[in-house]
Amino acid sequence: MKILVVEDDIEIQTLISYFFTKEGFNIEVASDGVEALKKIRNVKFDLLVLDLMLPSLDGKNITKMVKEMPDIYGKPKIIMVTAKTEIEDLLEGLEIGADDYLKKPFDPRELVLRSKKLLSAAKEESNQKNDTHGKIYSFMNLNIDEERFLVTIDGHEITLSKKEFNLLVMLVINKGIVVSREKILDSVWETSYSIGDRSVDVYIGKLREKLGELGECIKTIKGVGYKLEEKR
Repeated sequence: MKILVVEDDIEIQTLISYFFTKEGFNIEVASDGVEALKKIRNVKFDLLVLDLMLPSLDGKNITKMVKEMPDIYGKPKIIMVTAKTEIEDLLEGLEIGADDYLKKPFDPRELVLRSKKLLSAAKEESNQKNDTHGKIYSFMNLNIDEERFLVTIDGHEITLSKKEFNLLVMLVINKGIVVSREKILDSVWETSYSIGDRSVDVYIGKLREKLGELGECIKTIKGVGYKLEEKR
């Protein structure tokens, strides 16, 4: 797996690179936005660890360009790292395509763990698209049989509409990862995100109701989207 660490603070860049290399990842680094974009164009990375505030070109603009031009930049997953004071910029970055985020200061071990989950989910999603047969997914006491269009909780069938079913599959595949409304609309509704479109929120509400206690595991990430995670 190839990872590009884009960070202008050399000390933080070195620290992040050390922990990823220790876990066996192939790491490259960049210290400013323009340098990063050139590398992304020349090397198809699996993941970008992207500081939000960068010299020459910031993380939001890099994310926007990468997501809008996959033929040029590939389809890397993106984790943004940011100072707490940049939260509004961060939310905008998530809405235009970033997959996850961490606020500084953070533990590099958490960054590695989140990266592994993100890459694992991406691999599973890719396998699903390439597999002509339905798959079986599980989350706690919930099971999804994609081929049979069947959802059960403790063995009891739950009746879902097609969109509710596809939305649930997407959340389970990406469990533990923030999924933006834009990505949900692209995947489930096959349409682009538009401001004021509350379709996703309505269907999330229906899904929570039908899942009962498990519905509490669908967490709202204000201003961004949703994340499925086990109760603590």
